[in-house]
Amino acid sequence: MPAIVALSVAAVVGLSSSGLLNPWWSLFVSAAGQVSAALAGTLACWITAARRSGAQRWWRLWMGAATCGWMIAQSRWCWRQLFGDGGLPVPSPADAVNLILAVFALAAIIVLAADRPAQSALRRPAGLIVTLLDGLIVVGALFVLTWATALGSVVRAGAATPFGYWVAISFPVADLVLTVIVILVIAVSASAANRVQLIILGAGLFCVAFSDSVVAYLLSEGAQSMPPLANAGFVAGPALAVVAALTPTRETPHWAVRPDTRWGHLLLPYAPVAGTGVLFIVQLARGTPIDGVEIVVVTVVIGMLIIRQAVTLVQSANLVASRARLVLAADQTRRRLERDLHDGVQQRLVSLALDIRQAQADVPPELTQLRRRLSVVVAGLSGTVDDVREISRGVHPAVLTEGGLRPALRTLARRSAVPVELDVHVDGRQPEPVEVAAYYVVAEALTNAVKYADATHVNVCVQARGNNLRLSVRDDGVGGANPKRGTGLIGLNDRVEALGGTLTVDSPHGQGTHLQADFPLDRR
Repeated sequence: MPAIVALSVAAVVGLSSSGLLNPWWSLFVSAAGQVSAALAGTLACWITAARRSGAQRWWRLWMGAATCGWMIAQSRWCWRQLFGDGGLPVPSPADAVNLILAVFALAAIIVLAADRPAQSALRRPAGLIVTLLDGLIVVGALFVLTWATALGSVVRAGAATPFGYWVAISFPVADLVLTVIVILVIAVSASAANRVQLIILGAGLFCVAFSDSVVAYLLSEGAQSMPPLANAGFVAGPALAVVAALTPTRETPHWAVRPDTRWGHLLLPYAPVAGTGVLFIVQLARGTPIDGVEIVVVTVVIGMLIIRQAVTLVQSANLVASRARLVLAADQTRRRLERDLHDGVQQRLVSLALDIRQAQADVPPELTQLRRRLSVVVAGLSGTVDDVREISRGVHPAVLTEGGLRPALRTLARRSAVPVELDVHVDGRQPEPVEVAAYYVVAEALTNAVKYADATHVNVCVQARGNNLRLSVRDDGVGGANPKRGTGLIGLNDRVEALGGTLTVDSPHGQGTHLQADFPLDRR
């Protein structure tokens, strides 16, 4: 089917622009191709929607409505070109119907992009709001730039009435909105199973936007006709909607995990806004009057930037809170597991060993082989108890729960393979999450000092200063620790930041490693 659609579009565009027909018939072939493509897009979307459900049905219904409305408006446009008094039809109130394409196509794009798993950013209201705001901010900034350079004169030259003036503005704005939103949702939905459909729809809308731009340019130049080749976007756009409607989605999508921050997407809205600011500075320096439309649009863009920043701050606050909850939940799970190991498995093993020893004592002296086997079993149970005790200590040290940070750090220092100088200035117990995080920072630092740093001495200092707890671990090893490449340090940094603290690593080559963690203490 894509090959048939491509051949049909190529045939219409090629025949209308080949020069084999006179101008009127070339325009007729082009107009017939535009209307036929829109009709095919409408039928393809609505017919396939009947066999789908959920988002795959709704985006087809919206897109069918978009191509249907665009077909009606484009039929009138082509009629005026073919049977009017000559020249390109200037924008009129009737052309406002053409904006149905932009409105309904935007709805189709959003529905299709939101058809993702629950963890997707577009499935969360805040993520959808930020994506839409990003698109509108970029659209507004680009509109100001194009209006100040060329679009303003184009619209003023092509619109004779105030309503027609605003209709003429609406077309480039709608094209910008669609183009930018499509780019954003494709970027956000890069791993979606319907990504191919998004790309095809985006390409079709871009084709329509391109031909719209050509029409605006010809109107500004006072052209009396539009070359049939320039109508290629009006034919290809709805035709690509046919291809998207007939494109199947994958039944078992593979979602890619991207732990790294996509800075390009985060900073995208600010680049065109910065360009708009530069434009205003240049206009003020040259003494060029600023158009009223520019002032209104820039005001709206600034308002959307403020809203976007507020939503982003709320998202960040919720993210920090969720990270803290995850850390606390993980620590509680560790503590529960340690208690189950200590009070359950370990005690049962000890009890079983005692029972076997009792049975061994009751064995007659002449059964030496049996007594020897029972001794082996008891020794194995004792070793298993030691293993369970070591595992439970690694899961969550009981001494930390019972005695607090000071005795827990003393235990770590005694068990360390390198000498540890411990300097703890902490009175009483600290908040439990802080004690656990500080313990694991020291444990990881001591492990790294032995395994990687070849250290001969480690200094650990803990001080409570007002509403902050400062932890410092310094070794005399080889240095060169890179927090970005070590998963242990990354995990520690995440744990510390989840509690509102900061972790800094200073590790020059040949000069040892210094870890410093600062924790806020909630004394309420």
